Amino acid sequence: MYSFKCGIAVVTYNRDKHLAEVLDGVMKTRPGHAKLVLVDDGSTDGTFEVAKKFDQFLYIKGANRGVIANKNRALFALQDCDFLAIIEDDLIATSPDWFSKYVEASLQSGIQHFCRVQDKEIPESEPSFTDFMKTCSLTPIYGPSPRGDLTFITSKVIKTVGAFNPQFLGAGYGHGEWSERVCKSGLVPHPLKWVDIKEARDSFIQKGDTTGGRWGLDPHELKEQLKANKRIQKQLKKKPYIHHPLVLY
Repeated sequence: MYSFKCGIAVVTYNRDKHLAEVLDGVMKTRPGHAKLVLVDDGSTDGTFEVAKKFDQFLYIKGANRGVIANKNRALFALQDCDFLAIIEDDLIATSPDWFSKYVEASLQSGIQHFCRVQDKEIPESEPSFTDFMKTCSLTPIYGPSPRGDLTFITSKVIKTVGAFNPQFLGAGYGHGEWSERVCKSGLVPHPLKWVDIKEARDSFIQKGDTTGGRWGLDPHELKEQLKANKRIQKQLKKKPYIHHPLVLY
């Protein structure tokens, strides 16, 4: 369908219960030539056994370092792609055109980074933009903050912004900080920074809770990780940087 090189990465950690459904959903809905990667953040459950049944995916496993390190592995693996998506391990794709909708939306709008919007939406601030996109049979929707369960980007994002900042360990804040850098770089030419496409958003079923933040941690440990990462986010806001090298740690 495309002359572009496309890639899809599924990032996972200890969620073997639904992983086969997630991988099967990608298999059934992917562009035919897409590069497929399963990136495992040191799982200790049956993830490897599931992965062996899906040999169409390049399986990459690293030490357990948290979601940010794992997404950097995904970026590293797909950095040769023109368009790429990173999917967390609780989203099941149901429609074969979700990827093409994001590609079309990016080409039509110039937006290089789409964030999944599910639980909250905010009103449009530029109706002319929505009207234009509807002429392309696309319906943009907007969220108050970037969600990380599905991230669609172009190669320009990796070249301009690079990696998620590895200072964020464990859970929380790292994805938002990275997405803010994408917007600061001018790769999302819309005042409402967190843009999704309804036609693609509605092509997924989410297993489990829909509010995000399910890292399977002890509540005290999660609280401490979030506090530490919030401090890091505040410190980084004071630094005028956009790009972080895409290297594996």
